[in-house]
Amino acid sequence: MPPIPVQRVPLHEAALGRASVARFGDIDEQAAALQGWNQRYLQLSRGRFDGTVQRMQLDGVGLFIEDLHQSVHQTGWVRDDVFAIGVPLALQGDARFCGSAASGETLHVFSGRDGFEFLSPQRHVMIGIEMDRPLFEAHVAPAAGEQARADRAGLHHADPAVLGELRRFLVDLFQSAGPIVEDRGSHGHAPLRKQVRTQLLDRIALAMAPRDALTAEGHARATSGQSALVVRATEYVAHRLGDPPSVGEMCEALGVSRRTLQSAFQITWGMGPLAWLTTMRLNAVRRRLKSAGSVTEAATEFGFWHFGHFSGDYQALFGECPSHTLRRHRQVDRTMHA
Repeated sequence: MPPIPVQRVPLHEAALGRASVARFGDIDEQAAALQGWNQRYLQLSRGRFDGTVQRMQLDGVGLFIEDLHQSVHQTGWVRDDVFAIGVPLALQGDARFCGSAASGETLHVFSGRDGFEFLSPQRHVMIGIEMDRPLFEAHVAPAAGEQARADRAGLHHADPAVLGELRRFLVDLFQSAGPIVEDRGSHGHAPLRKQVRTQLLDRIALAMAPRDALTAEGHARATSGQSALVVRATEYVAHRLGDPPSVGEMCEALGVSRRTLQSAFQITWGMGPLAWLTTMRLNAVRRRLKSAGSVTEAATEFGFWHFGHFSGDYQALFGECPSHTLRRHRQVDRTMHA
């Protein structure tokens, strides 16, 4: 799998983050490329070393893709002010992480007081995520449970569908990122970047949650307490859709655990709180299209940045493309003012 290309893209997409790519022919230089990881690499397979690191920053969340073309024994220790995990894109061959067999379907937790050890195969592509500690503690740690409290590097066996969704989200971010260029007027895109960061943190929290926490209890119908909780959540979010809270922030504001909120939404609406938030935002876009100047304007206002996915989700929910909704309302307006 080649490195994910970073192409020049429209400003509204480039504003999500700025990406850089560095190529290394020296293994020690690649090990030092991740600042604060205190890494030492030892090449095990024969041949010329070839590696790349792609990086982008998203307001308190550092992202990188490391691509190695040799089997490497890696040791390191991640600085304390971030919490770092890895999502495999490709692991071709035998891999071991902190003494356990690793695969492309396991989440790699690099942070821990004793450091980490990783025996990577000859082809290894990993997306790394570095979250500032305050962000991690506020948005992810309450859902992560024991894995976060252990303060120990290791593997987390995430739900395959949830891990796959996180992987797709991350790949889309890199493919939508702009190159490192002069960023004129980037402050105008800060609200969109914040929403994208919140969406990413929610997906990380879901991937790090214990798998049994994602399964709703087998009630035939919602209890009065669950129905009341969903009503409170709806009222809390209704006026914040332009800057929606993360699921972790919702739990804190409502005074409940993520498991409790997940169960209430699953039983009441047949979907988890993250899917429900997306549905609320899609409905907000539909209402906004009655007065918006363009589909892009309405979509980005409510945090939709990947317009291919947005258009597909919108059409799946409403049975028409967002451009058709916009055009229909413009025709109505012309008729009314004729």
